[in-house]
Amino acid sequence: MRSKLRTGMTLAVTVLLFLAFNLVWIGKLPDIRWDVSERKIHTLSAPARLLMASLESPLDLYYFNTHNAPGRRYALNRYGKRIEDTLKEFEKASRGMINLHLIDPTPFSEDAYKAELFGLEKNACFLGLIATRAGQAAQRIESFSLDREALLEYEISHLIYKLQHPAPPTVGLLSGLAMENSAGRLLAQMQRYFNLISLEPTTERVPEQIKTLMVVHPRALSETTLFAIEQFVLKGGKLMLFEDPVREQDPKMGSLHTKLDELLAAWGVRMPADNVLVDTLYASLDEQSAAHNPARLTLPRLAMNPHDVSSWRLNSVTISRSGALTRLKKSRTTFTPLLQSSGRSALVDSNRLDAGKSFESPPDPGQRHVIAARVEGPSYSVFPTGIKGQPIGLQKASQVHVVVVADTDLLTDKFNSAAHDSNTLFVLNTLDNLAAGDALAGVRPRAPAPRAQTVLNDRREKAEQAYREKADELQHRLQRTEQEWQSQNPRTLTLGTQAVASNIQLQALNKERLRIPMELNALRHQAYVQVLRIELGVKLALAFGMPLTLCLVAWLVFLGNQRRRAAFDATIY
Repeated sequence: MRSKLRTGMTLAVTVLLFLAFNLVWIGKLPDIRWDVSERKIHTLSAPARLLMASLESPLDLYYFNTHNAPGRRYALNRYGKRIEDTLKEFEKASRGMINLHLIDPTPFSEDAYKAELFGLEKNACFLGLIATRAGQAAQRIESFSLDREALLEYEISHLIYKLQHPAPPTVGLLSGLAMENSAGRLLAQMQRYFNLISLEPTTERVPEQIKTLMVVHPRALSETTLFAIEQFVLKGGKLMLFEDPVREQDPKMGSLHTKLDELLAAWGVRMPADNVLVDTLYASLDEQSAAHNPARLTLPRLAMNPHDVSSWRLNSVTISRSGALTRLKKSRTTFTPLLQSSGRSALVDSNRLDAGKSFESPPDPGQRHVIAARVEGPSYSVFPTGIKGQPIGLQKASQVHVVVVADTDLLTDKFNSAAHDSNTLFVLNTLDNLAAGDALAGVRPRAPAPRAQTVLNDRREKAEQAYREKADELQHRLQRTEQEWQSQNPRTLTLGTQAVASNIQLQALNKERLRIPMELNALRHQAYVQVLRIELGVKLALAFGMPLTLCLVAWLVFLGNQRRRAAFDATIY
């Protein structure tokens, strides 16, 4: 009896000590987390921590995430949890300068009303972020997307940086073309987001207050101006350069000199002159001839670098008579493609296009040409003796940062759509990143680890290529049908009910609008049928492989026991 009482008292004291430890001391233990991911995506990078250390005033972050939203995918729920963990890392690194509020807005609640009031997207289940600071207008990320997962840390850092530095950055514009009439839409947006300073084409020195410079068609500039551009870059200035082998707006404009080729070579880049990029897959429809123009391309999301800030929220870029960039073999700079053609592209002589000769897909598709690239690394001066009338400048730099785009027509209103996710956004994204402070510019997107080229991945790529080759024509037909249907059935002001237009042409267009998506769906299913079969086989192997293996092992163990029991019985009898 005494032994049982002693055992019970021991257990009671142990339980009480355990509860006392959890209630008193567990909150004082350090919060230790291990990030075992390959690219450390759950840990803030050093530049992001440096940005948090530079905060001068407290911020409030309101993270909206509807956890129990009906119909939301599991991947999006998991991504929402990762966003929350990342925001907690920002709060922890800020050392009390950031106050994080986690909000789960239920339908018809006050939180849902506030989310709509701040402009968060309801269709995205209010998966967004609001940042406030005393005395400043609130900043927001209206929605997080899985497509921008690599940019998550940059998105949040950009939001915090803009709240701390609300003044627009200064950007210089130096153009060898008259952009006021041809690129008015782009210039209006640049003046809205930047303190834009226009420089004369004959400028001999970039002003000190300009740290980011945009140069258009530098081949039309003098060597003195090119020398000023080079010295600006060697001194640490950020440059976005647009150069075109053949301009559609003025194809007869010739180059004054070839010093620009030497300047590009100093940055490790080469762009062949008089060679135009044509692409049968990304060819745009010419409204005048109602045919596809292989030299006028509409680049989709697949043609962009999804792990670079330039493609942030970008869906399409339209170019015309573009050139192509290649990296010099002996260059020590890093060459990161931003925009690329498809595998059904080639470089042709501009005279061949002017003569109206047809172009066919290359016999060996697969090579993609670079249209825009980010170049970083050491560089040297192509003016070793300086320029006449000016002293000798810097001869080399350990780090330059230049973005080169092999097209200038994308800046013009003719090809720059009024849509918010077109050419203008590509330019604004790139300039905003170049003009950002060192703390934000150092936050780079976390690109995922390259996937191993397995049989399944190879089949997926081939299926996507086969689908796009056959679906491109159908998609263009669907686009033309939609445009014709809208022109035949324009939206008008209605009072109450409205009669349905039912003429023969509209009925035919409606049938076409229904038939083409069905054909696209059937075409995708046909292209991916082998991939789906392999995926089904892998799923079945994963689902039933382990249970069948355990059953086989259990059956073998059972047979072994049966044999040992039979042998034991035989020895007894």
